[in-house]
Amino acid sequence: MAVQVGRAETGPEWLTDVKTAKEKAQQEKKAILLDFTGSDWCGWCIKLKNEVLDQPEFREFAKTNLILVEVDFPHRKQLEPAQQEANKSLAATYHVSGYPTLVLLNREGQPLDDIEGYLPGGPHPFIQRLAHLLNVEVKNQPSETTEPAPKPVVFQPVPQGVPIRYETLALKGISGSEQRRMALINNATLFVGETATVKVQDQRVEVCCKEIREDSVLITVDGKLTELKLGGR
Repeated sequence: MAVQVGRAETGPEWLTDVKTAKEKAQQEKKAILLDFTGSDWCGWCIKLKNEVLDQPEFREFAKTNLILVEVDFPHRKQLEPAQQEANKSLAATYHVSGYPTLVLLNREGQPLDDIEGYLPGGPHPFIQRLAHLLNVEVKNQPSETTEPAPKPVVFQPVPQGVPIRYETLALKGISGSEQRRMALINNATLFVGETATVKVQDQRVEVCCKEIREDSVLITVDGKLTELKLGGR
C-alpha cells in the first residue's frame, strides 16, 4: 500500500511505493518524479525541499503534471526493512550514488532524464526544466528579464541552461559547521571519511573525502590524492 510522506500539509501526495505511483500515473496521465534524498542529514536535500519542492508554485505544477515519490535514505529516521530494500533497489536501478538526485519518468515508468543535485533560484528554474522535458506550458512564470534569486555564499552552481555533464570532478559546494562540514562533489554529498561513486563523463570513479577546508577539499580518486576548489579545478 502506498504511504504518504509528511511533506507540506497542503501539498500534493508524496508516495513511497513506485508500483502504486506507476498505476496512478497511468490513470491520471501524469509523469513520475522520484526524489532520492537523505531527508534528515543531507543539507542540499533539505534546501531543495524547502526552497523548491515545498513551495506553492511547485506544488501547483505537480498537482497537474506529476506523481511524486520520495526515495529516502535517512540516518536517524528508521524505515521499515521492506522500504529500505525497495529504496536501495531503486537507487541501483537508476544508478543513483549521491543526494539529492531526481529522476523523471514517463507514465510508463521509462526514464526521461536525471536532475542531479541542488540548483539555486527557487522553484521557477526547476519548474521550467520539468516543463521542457514534459513538453507542457507553464503559466504565471516570471519573464526572462526577472532578476535571479541571490546565490548561496558557499555554492557555485552550474550556469542555468547548461546541461550537467560532469566532464570533470568539481566541488559544487561546502556546507555545515566547521566541526561537521559536508562537500558536494558532482552528484555526491560526502563527509570526511566517506566514499562515493561519482559520475565523470560516461564513467564512474571512486572518490574518498579526506579533508574539507573552507573553500576546498582533499580527496583520493582511485587512490590518487588531489584537491578540488570551489569555482575551479
